[in-house]
Amino acid sequence: MIHAEYLARIRRRLTIARYPLWAFVILLTVRFWQLQIVRGEEFSSLARDNYLQTERRRAPRGLVVDRAGQVLARSEPSFTLLADTAGLRQLEAFFEARRRELPGVRVEFVPARDYPLGQATAHLLGYVGEVTAAQLLLEEFVAAASGDLVGQDGIERVYNTTLLGSDGYLDRVVDSRQRVLVSGGLRRTEPVRGETLQLNVLGALQEAAHRAFGEQRGAFVALDVRTGEVLGLGSYPAENPEDFRGDAGRFRRMLADTATPLLNRAVQGRYPPGSAFKLVTAAAGLAEGVVGPETRVTCNGRARVAGRTFHCHRTEGHGALSLREAISKSCNVFFYRLSEALDVDVIASYARAFGLGAPTGVDLRNESTGLVPTREWKRRVMGERWYASETASVSVGQGAVSVTPIQMARLAAAVASGGNIPTPRLVGLEPGGEVGGVLPEHFELIRDGMRDAVVSGTAWRARMPLAEVAAKTGTAQDRPYELRTHAWFVGFAPFDDPEIAIAVVVEHGGAGGTAAAPIGGEILRTFFEDSPEPRIVGGGGVDQ
Repeated sequence: MIHAEYLARIRRRLTIARYPLWAFVILLTVRFWQLQIVRGEEFSSLARDNYLQTERRRAPRGLVVDRAGQVLARSEPSFTLLADTAGLRQLEAFFEARRRELPGVRVEFVPARDYPLGQATAHLLGYVGEVTAAQLLLEEFVAAASGDLVGQDGIERVYNTTLLGSDGYLDRVVDSRQRVLVSGGLRRTEPVRGETLQLNVLGALQEAAHRAFGEQRGAFVALDVRTGEVLGLGSYPAENPEDFRGDAGRFRRMLADTATPLLNRAVQGRYPPGSAFKLVTAAAGLAEGVVGPETRVTCNGRARVAGRTFHCHRTEGHGALSLREAISKSCNVFFYRLSEALDVDVIASYARAFGLGAPTGVDLRNESTGLVPTREWKRRVMGERWYASETASVSVGQGAVSVTPIQMARLAAAVASGGNIPTPRLVGLEPGGEVGGVLPEHFELIRDGMRDAVVSGTAWRARMPLAEVAAKTGTAQDRPYELRTHAWFVGFAPFDDPEIAIAVVVEHGGAGGTAAAPIGGEILRTFFEDSPEPRIVGGGGVDQ
């Protein structure tokens, strides 16, 4: 039994001790209130500001080079001033008071894209821009992060994953003023440049075409006849891709420009092919047996088909001429007469066999298909029947038929090779196809007519001493600018062993022989400038 006196002593001691305990509790409460309530935001900010900071070290995009190794696109040093505003409640007062120190401000390397050939490769290469929120949801940008520069068009877009590098990272411990406290011994990975992408194109052709077009609108495509490799591709007008950098206003102005400088006419422009389409009509007539090497048609300057009168570009007519001569002189009347023996659906079937009316498979985005009209197409789209006079228009590349420059370059390659249709590729190779139903001797006759067109016919301005050229021009009337049809030149060289096929279109250029043939000739001269010996001679010619 505990003694009463002992219990009384314990009670006295507890009574004395409770006063300090209460004081301690009160002091602890006050201190807690002071730290959590009065100065809570201050200490919370300090805690946040003393943290492990990860600095992203951006990787340069890979180089883009031409087939000879010439650099077409590269990343150059560019620097951005960054301010980390964590903990800075009044940023303006902060910089005013600490202009010399500028804690929280750092310079970050951001690789900028440089295009040495500028406008000459604008539509071919495309451009880069900051990835958008919508793009981050797409599979093709799965490797990108907010703030990344990614390909937005052209080769930069199609091969963005290849060109993207791997970013590096550097961890650092910083204080509330963003001063580095610890950096050594922490994670550090170096950025890795993207892969180098080699294109099939020749930079020299890009520059030659850019000079030749000058201020004219249009496009060109050059293909390797044997492989389908795209040796050159350009669209005009064009803007230097470097001008897009940091200038959203300029980009918006280009979108609104009636000259459509952002349209890649080489693969997206749709044009009536004019007299260049006569190559298809000739192949159809030969394959169907309605015309042969000895067939002659008399041209007196006009032809009446299905109650409608059509005219030749030569008012007085060409007289009696063969198919080979009709191709060389681009006689409309010969092909109007040929159309009377060919149904439009037959012509359409051969046009499709040459790859018209369908994508070529080139490795660029948003390629147009063009249009090859048929009876069923007109019924479905217009609810009307087809008329024979419309077949006459289609036979010379007018009416509803439309093509892209890259399709016409492939057509030229198919004729040059005797029926092999290549798949145009800017990178690597893809298998092509064949034109069915057209015999080797038919192609030989068409090629002879194209050679004559350069020697003494409508395409004589493409003649040169470096290689023998074969070509077909497009027909245009001499009208006011806004009413002129487009000028075409399609051809290949050398004649005996074709290496390069080309298509040139000049918007509202007038006569193909006058506007497009000289440009085609300049591009071909550039391609063959290292050829050791001259291969062609010839006299004058005519324009059409």
